[in-house]
Amino acid sequence: MESLPSVSVIVPVRDDPRLADCLQALRSQTYPADLVEVLVADNGSSPPVSESLGPECPARCVWEPSGGSYTARNAAVAASRGAVLAFTDADCLPASTWLEEAVSSIVGGADIVAGRVEVYARDDRKPHPVEAYELVQAFPQEVYVRRGGGSVTANMCTTRAAFDAAGPFRPELMSGADIEWSQRANTLGLRTVYAPAAVVRHPARSSYRELNRKLERVITGRHERDRLDGGPAIAPWPTPRSIVPPLGAFRRVRASSLPTARARAAYVVGEFYHRYAAAWYVLRLARRTRAKGST
Repeated sequence: MESLPSVSVIVPVRDDPRLADCLQALRSQTYPADLVEVLVADNGSSPPVSESLGPECPARCVWEPSGGSYTARNAAVAASRGAVLAFTDADCLPASTWLEEAVSSIVGGADIVAGRVEVYARDDRKPHPVEAYELVQAFPQEVYVRRGGGSVTANMCTTRAAFDAAGPFRPELMSGADIEWSQRANTLGLRTVYAPAAVVRHPARSSYRELNRKLERVITGRHERDRLDGGPAIAPWPTPRSIVPPLGAFRRVRASSLPTARARAAYVVGEFYHRYAAAWYVLRLARRTRAKGST
């Protein structure tokens, strides 16, 4: 029988108390514990995470306060020893079989594994509109894989050989460097597979404020990536399609993750809000880059 590979699990964090639950879930993995090391990539927590981890916690802390979370991930990769690199986030809860299922796909020939991200609300019977939207729309890993081999680092595994071949996450990107990395790896001939049985649970955002922060980060980050890759410094205006009412929301309310009439109504509100808030942030970025370009 072929021996199983060693695994380094990398969890970036900055001042997130949910890390304790994530580490507990990692301690409950069915994958052999002697083959797993957990590295917490501390991106500038105050106080540092190393001061709060108890002696019973086997995780190693890697201190990297500069840059963003992708810089911290790169630092943890450099300090790790595993043949397989598994990425998740401090607010995530990996299922007990997460590593077992992901490594099974690696052993089966995959270079990169995009696992399923199962979004959950505080109460899925009466979610906030933002929660309802995320229950249906957030983290479509299978779609990312189909459209260029992408994956988010909330639930991604890869071999060290693949990571070394593709190179590190781009530290200058504050958003989307995980999708960029996995798509870059695919252009080199490395293969991403979707593994629905490799599950990580992720809490839905639960307020308009949280969604607004995400939209601003993602929209700005997408423009910055394009600009750094040689694109225009001036961001585009919103397209006409971005302000068309999302009438498809009334069809998408049939999703099984919306079990009540209240949840379905919340979803419609959430999708309409998302559509027009995104258009607003695109408009604001377009104005800001034009104002900057004229000075």
